Amino acid sequence: MQKEILSFEISNQEFGIDIEYVEMVIEKEEITPVPNSKDFIEGIVNLRGRIVTVFDLTKILDLDIDENFEFDSIIILKHEKEELGILVNKVNNVISFNDEELDILPSKSGKFIGKVNGVLKFENRLIVYLNLEKLFMSIEV
Repeated sequence: MQKEILSFEISNQEFGIDIEYVEMVIEKEEITPVPNSKDFIEGIVNLRGRIVTVFDLTKILDLDIDENFEFDSIIILKHEKEELGILVNKVNNVISFNDEELDILPSKSGKFIGKVNGVLKFENRLIVYLNLEKLFMSIEV
């Protein structure tokens, strides 16, 4: 079955998410912190009158980042009638692939277990294909 993902980078690691969830990509703008929120919630942004919660995937996925690391963009996602934003360094491109091209992660893959569909090898790149349903289920309060 043919699938399409949007590939993006966070701290030199490439990820992909199903294109069907992607509403738009915006430049990173002022994010208003939310007091007493979980550490992976960066805050909220006002998107044309709509309030969107912005998440930091480096904290959700426990990624190692260097101290000079900065986000450039926010990918706005639609998940169960809610709009959510994820911070990214760089949005790459839309990639089409078949299920056979996806490798399943070994069960000893620690922080990614239950949050990814697998790894896609594409043009000498390894792209971690995130499972947004499971990812957001794992962080719901």
